[in-house]
Amino acid sequence: MAIDLHTHYVPETLAAELRKREVPPFIRTKEDGNEIFQMPHGQLAFPTSFMDMTARREFMTGLNIQRQVLSFPGLFGLDSIAASESLPLVQIFNDEVAKLSKEFPDTFSGLAALPMADIDLAVQEYRRARDELGLIGVILPNNCFVSEDHVAELAPIFKAVQEIGGHVFIHPGRRPDEVPEVYEPKSPPFKDNVAERLALTVQNSVSHCMVTLLFSDFLDAYPDISLHVANMGGTLPYVIERMDNVTLTRTPDAALPSSKAGRVHVDCSSLGPKSLELAVKVFGADRIVFGTDCPIFSTEQSLNAVATADISDADRQKILTGNAEQLLAAYF
Repeated sequence: MAIDLHTHYVPETLAAELRKREVPPFIRTKEDGNEIFQMPHGQLAFPTSFMDMTARREFMTGLNIQRQVLSFPGLFGLDSIAASESLPLVQIFNDEVAKLSKEFPDTFSGLAALPMADIDLAVQEYRRARDELGLIGVILPNNCFVSEDHVAELAPIFKAVQEIGGHVFIHPGRRPDEVPEVYEPKSPPFKDNVAERLALTVQNSVSHCMVTLLFSDFLDAYPDISLHVANMGGTLPYVIERMDNVTLTRTPDAALPSSKAGRVHVDCSSLGPKSLELAVKVFGADRIVFGTDCPIFSTEQSLNAVATADISDADRQKILTGNAEQLLAAYF
């Protein structure tokens, strides 16, 4: 049995609106009949598994997935475009994921999407999502956390979450100031090994987010917020020993970065058993929750990673269900 905290959903009604758009984010049908999702910074296949939640429930039953926490796919950019365009679209998502969660309360929980280009509107929509719709929290774009200056702009959202409750899921995604003002189809930013370099780019941005959260005092003002970061904290588990060595060399009396690694939770989506083994050593098994990035990545792959990692059965159970149950006890 597993509780999956990193899954995505695109309601049919929202997909219909996105098919009407001329600039990203939009959905188009290719010559072969398959659909693609055009993001502000690239394309992704858009299979029906994003929308068909009857099939999703059958899929979950087959793999013994007890619950999915659903969010809009962060890199699709719905939350980073101009607020006048974003707000009606995120409201469609929030309304529909709330309906789905109420219809299947033991199977799905929903996280709100927000119009990040207008923080005041984002706070209003979060309050509506929590107070009126009953969503359990919010998904926020990772790139809003890549520096202390950027994360300071999110203080009104965090104050609202601290006040009325909710879980914060930090997921790869762009800031509004990173969205091009004019859409011009472009080639990938790399000429070779594109997929591999894009994977590094995403993980690097997650790592910057982790540095902000772990090594600044931003979260100190919000002690009651539950929070987790996608993708095992990026590359942080692999470089934190170097951070320790830098500290020992330059400021030997300061606390080591590794001593702060357990301040936030991370999920294990889209990574493998060796990464998980290292993450357990760096963060502690108590700080890792199960995630898959379904339906973009394989749920079976994430389950296999947990099953085959060289960790204790007790730690395995914490990752699959126990940590999520404890982290989100107020919302399930």
